[in-house]
Amino acid sequence: MRLLTKMTLMHKLLLIVGISTLMIFSLQIYYYSKFYGLTEDKENVHTSKILKQVEEKVISYAQDIKDAALASSYNTMTHDYLSSDDPIYRLRLNKIVIEIMSGIKASNKNIQSIMIVDKNNNILGALNPEDYVVLEEFEKKYSLPVFRSQTKFFGKVFNSEKMERPAYFFYHSISSTLNSDSTVSDLGKCIVVYKTEILDQHITNIKNTPNSLLMILDNESHIVTADESSMKGTFFDKSIFGGMEGDSREHQVEYRQKLNHVQINEIELLDWRIVSMIPINEMTDELRAIRNSGFMIGTAMTLLILVMGLLFIRSVTLPFGRIIRFVNFIGNNDGKQRLKMSIGNEMGFLAIEINRMLDRVDEANEQLLEASISLYQMELAKKQAELASLQSQINPHFLYNTLECVRSIGLANRVMEIVEIATSMAKIFRYSIKEDHFVQINNEMDCIQDYMRIMTIRFTDKFSEHISIEDNVLSMRIPRMILQPIVENAIYHGLERKNGKGILTIKGWVTVDNVVRFEIADNGKGIPAAELHKLRQRLQAADIDQSFSTEKGLGLLNIQRRIKLAFGEPYGIEVNSIENEGTQVSLQIPISFDEQPAER
Repeated sequence: MRLLTKMTLMHKLLLIVGISTLMIFSLQIYYYSKFYGLTEDKENVHTSKILKQVEEKVISYAQDIKDAALASSYNTMTHDYLSSDDPIYRLRLNKIVIEIMSGIKASNKNIQSIMIVDKNNNILGALNPEDYVVLEEFEKKYSLPVFRSQTKFFGKVFNSEKMERPAYFFYHSISSTLNSDSTVSDLGKCIVVYKTEILDQHITNIKNTPNSLLMILDNESHIVTADESSMKGTFFDKSIFGGMEGDSREHQVEYRQKLNHVQINEIELLDWRIVSMIPINEMTDELRAIRNSGFMIGTAMTLLILVMGLLFIRSVTLPFGRIIRFVNFIGNNDGKQRLKMSIGNEMGFLAIEINRMLDRVDEANEQLLEASISLYQMELAKKQAELASLQSQINPHFLYNTLECVRSIGLANRVMEIVEIATSMAKIFRYSIKEDHFVQINNEMDCIQDYMRIMTIRFTDKFSEHISIEDNVLSMRIPRMILQPIVENAIYHGLERKNGKGILTIKGWVTVDNVVRFEIADNGKGIPAAELHKLRQRLQAADIDQSFSTEKGLGLLNIQRRIKLAFGEPYGIEVNSIENEGTQVSLQIPISFDEQPAER
């Protein structure tokens, strides 16, 4: 890192060009090798899928043969025939058993013959004259005695002098457990001779590459079938599998003078193998043209980058050096000089921007003094605006005097409603602007009475009020304007909207817990359940949400917050309401006489 910081710009650019050239060349080699590997892997995966498909088809083919043998072996008639020693009874069953086996053979076109051999080695159901020869060659090759519960696929049997074509066998011993002692007794054996021609269809015309080879080998390494028909029936050299290690099923061997990639799938049911051999050079033939083209393009790009890099370095370093010399000159002089460059590229634009920056610096210096003067003038104007705003506010005493004027006009014109409203309003206004935060409850009730007189005039016979406050409560102290907003809510939101006459009830008493409790109830419209739920949530949030302390209204949230700030828990208000039946607001505060708790 220290070496890089000491290098000149030209050396750094040369280093970047060199590294870029090396990276392009390295990436080209890397991507070619990766692409080569991916192509080979893709071919291997494709071959594996083909082998898996062929394996599944061969297993299905073998399972059908096995099912046919089991169906013949476990047939009741077959068991009766093999277990009986009565020649007449067996003669009667002979035809039935042969018909059963003929039906099973007819249902599976891959079966050449089904033979039932009793424990005396007599054949039942030899449907072809050659069956006796086939069975003789089978027993001669394998010398197979009767084994209990043995089920097995055997390899190829062929005698060119007696047989037209090779035969493959499935052997199943037939046993019975019907004896009274529950022991297994041997009844005979079932031998199925099956055809392999159907397997030719599964691998014919499957050529991954022109010289690839796909074949199926039996347990003796005879080629059962292959995609090259000339190899069918021949013996395959086992040394091909000599390079396999452990459980590996993939390796590379030399075959037909070519290096081949070999994949082998074992078919355990038959003890056969499916073998795929693909010449490695054919797996990547398509890459040769890409490789040659890639090397040519990479060489051309490398040369191009070197030439263009040198031209780029020259085009950058010369103008850049001139800019550096100009900046050094400006820093040591008065700054009135400007950089002149006729280049139309980014360096020319950089020179233009440097000149503009110098112009803006000069303008900024000229504006700095003006800005200082303007700032002083703005502060002065702000103070004057604040003073004007204070002077334009309404004087509360002016409003009080206005109400007195209205009252005098009402008296002069003998309109007693105006007199009473103005008188009550003046009392309420004077009460609301008192400096004391805490007042006696009887003062709060006087304010409510004044408000009720105004509402009675406005809503003639609309509602009646019932006030019940214990005498010992009236002398206690309460935060100012706590009860009146609740009464106002009850009238405007409850009784005003009610059809017919309503009732407003105000109660106040001291509970057994020495708590002052007020209940303000109406039989008005009530609050819908959803709105009531939201209101209770907001009242609960008001216990801790500081934002409610700045609200200007005297609503329920403001009242809740004021009580919590003044007295803390568990004091506050609760709201209960039933839609179209009424609302009840309960308020609890501690007992307070002469002491006035400071609002928190």
